[in-house]
Amino acid sequence: MALYKKGQGASEYLILLAVVLIIGIIAIALLGGFSDIGSGARETESRQYWKGVVRPFTIQDWAQRGTTFSLTIKNMEPERLIITNITIGNVSYAPSGGISIAGGSTKLISISGFQACNETSYDYFEYPITIIYSSSEISGRIQKGEKPLVGPCQVS
Repeated sequence: MALYKKGQGASEYLILLAVVLIIGIIAIALLGGFSDIGSGARETESRQYWKGVVRPFTIQDWAQRGTTFSLTIKNMEPERLIITNITIGNVSYAPSGGISIAGGSTKLISISGFQACNETSYDYFEYPITIIYSSSEISGRIQKGEKPLVGPCQVS
């Protein structure tokens, strides 16, 4: 009888240990610890944030093909705003005269000079972004996102 209780305790311990390990693996995957699983979740979170939470500019879409990064920016304010600088990752883009976007309008912007994205290995990019813009009354305003732009590398 005593041997049965020792064996039962050991098997219960192993089952409990297995459950804890499985929960730990799931938690790591959800937090982005495994790049295959976590990258898709980070991309979804990034797209939701940039399409609906931020102001005055939302980013409706973005992609990187080779060394070029393209993004569609929408001005959510009623007044015309002028983008004077966009910094994505370590690449800064300051268009001559700025990019004027009317209230409620969108603009497609393409910026080159990025490190080539490796689409053959299903890599993801992740870039912080800062937009410097001016309105009719104030210049040098800054919009810096709390979440980076995340997405899969695109085939050129």
